[in-house]
Amino acid sequence: MGIFYDLGRPVVGGWMGGGLYYYDPVRRQDLIWAGEFGQEGAVLFAIDAMTGVVTEKMRIGAREFGLTVEVKTGRLWIHNSHGLYQPGNMLQSWDPRTRRLAYHGFPPIADARFTSGMWGNDGNLYLGTHPNGHLVVFDPVEETWRDYGCQAPEPLHPGQQIWCNPLWMTGDEVICSVARTRPGHVVACDTRTGNTRLLSELPPRPVSPPPAHTVSMDFENRTFTFDGTPRPFYYKPCVASDICGLNLGPDGKIYGSTIISMHLFSFNPETRQLCDLGRVGWGSGEVYDVIAHDGKMYMGSYTGAYWGVYDPAKPWNPRRDTEGMTEEANPRCLGKIGHNMNRPFEYAVGPDDRIYIACRANYGITGGGLGLYDPSVGSLGVYRDPDQSVQCVTADRRFVYGGTSMSGGRGCVDTTTEARLFVFDPRTQRRIYTCIPVSGAMAVTSLAVGGATGLVYGSTSTSELFAFCPDRRQVVGRWRLRSSGTPLMGVPETYGIIHLTPGSDGNLYGVTRTDVFKLDTHTDRIEYLDTPPIPDLYQIVEGSPGVFYIGARGHLLEYHLKDTPHYR
Repeated sequence: MGIFYDLGRPVVGGWMGGGLYYYDPVRRQDLIWAGEFGQEGAVLFAIDAMTGVVTEKMRIGAREFGLTVEVKTGRLWIHNSHGLYQPGNMLQSWDPRTRRLAYHGFPPIADARFTSGMWGNDGNLYLGTHPNGHLVVFDPVEETWRDYGCQAPEPLHPGQQIWCNPLWMTGDEVICSVARTRPGHVVACDTRTGNTRLLSELPPRPVSPPPAHTVSMDFENRTFTFDGTPRPFYYKPCVASDICGLNLGPDGKIYGSTIISMHLFSFNPETRQLCDLGRVGWGSGEVYDVIAHDGKMYMGSYTGAYWGVYDPAKPWNPRRDTEGMTEEANPRCLGKIGHNMNRPFEYAVGPDDRIYIACRANYGITGGGLGLYDPSVGSLGVYRDPDQSVQCVTADRRFVYGGTSMSGGRGCVDTTTEARLFVFDPRTQRRIYTCIPVSGAMAVTSLAVGGATGLVYGSTSTSELFAFCPDRRQVVGRWRLRSSGTPLMGVPETYGIIHLTPGSDGNLYGVTRTDVFKLDTHTDRIEYLDTPPIPDLYQIVEGSPGVFYIGARGHLLEYHLKDTPHYR
């Protein structure tokens, strides 16, 4: 019988946004609306523009949201972007007279999220969606919806992700920006007939009055600038960012990262201190994972496929003013991986002492690649895969092993249907073997080398495990798990990830959405371990022998395979 310890939430308030000026017609005060976002729900709040004091605060049932002000009535409209654990594209509004939220339901389409909104000159609210690229309209008087359909020009490809962003209204037409592959299109949708026409260029924007006031927000330092005057604001964050990266550091600490925050955190097993180290100095999005090498922690981040390094022996000094590019920056940005890479998911130290990086391509571009970083000379490179992204990577003393995904950069038309496993030889710098380890799987989601067997173990999007023998060059075992992996937006969110890690006892350990399991490499049997206190497990790594660290939503769990006996 083992035991879990909930070590807490390492990063709270890591994902915040907004800064919308709003004049409250009831209380006659200047407000600034902002939001705190997360997988488990968001918070909408307003601060007094003069004092920085929070005057309104309410939970929003979504991962994130956008805001549009109805000038005529003073109502604030909240159009939600779906959360993986929250409702999707629900529309809500806040009335300054009642000071309460009202719910206006969903548009007549499924599996979509709102991208942006605008008020038309006809008094209706127009909203664009992703991934199906629809334009919908809500009549606030009649409380009715209408779907104008997908706004993307032909040809339309099944499964292709499309973003529709309504910009403004000219006469009876709504002008929209439609993106899938770049640079995208501009279209005009006739609200009377529902017909959409393709435009050769963006038409002139109707003249609108200049903003009444200027606002900028610094959420990291909890300050805002209103009409040129900087002030603190007093909102206390309460939403945790979900853990997406986790690994053992060179100093014995556990290091990790969280989704949509760019924060790193650490846990010291000796002092029991869980610490949010802070935000790195570059980019936006998330640091996907971390890996130890030669006394330092290396990391890759989206957007832009940046590569960086953190020295735990030196003080935290992100130097955001230089985008982390100066010598004294810690963490320090080492530049972009390049070659149209965008999402550097996982990393492994190869037999040649270089770090190999599993990468997905940029928006609208198929495939991905196996990136590499040579710490001895500081060089970055990519072995490009034009057809599939590389989702995961591991290595032994001879080879590097990569697991692929059929999904390329968002918006592209995927050219394959099944994930692959490949063997990469660092000496010849090429793939020497490729196979489909599990038929019908869209992705190989994690890889690990078994310490006792030398086999390469993998998990797939179909909730199956496999064992691959590098010598025989064939799959020698398969197992089906009783639960699926945890989806996490951007990694990618279309299917769940089942993380694997080798144990010091020679067995393989892993997590699904609800289970911690062991693959006994001596008996080739799956054993389900103790039930975790929090579901949606993501990442697992061993610290000291028999002690594992697991991400569970925004919490870090410590799991001991055997409970410590108590005496009295």
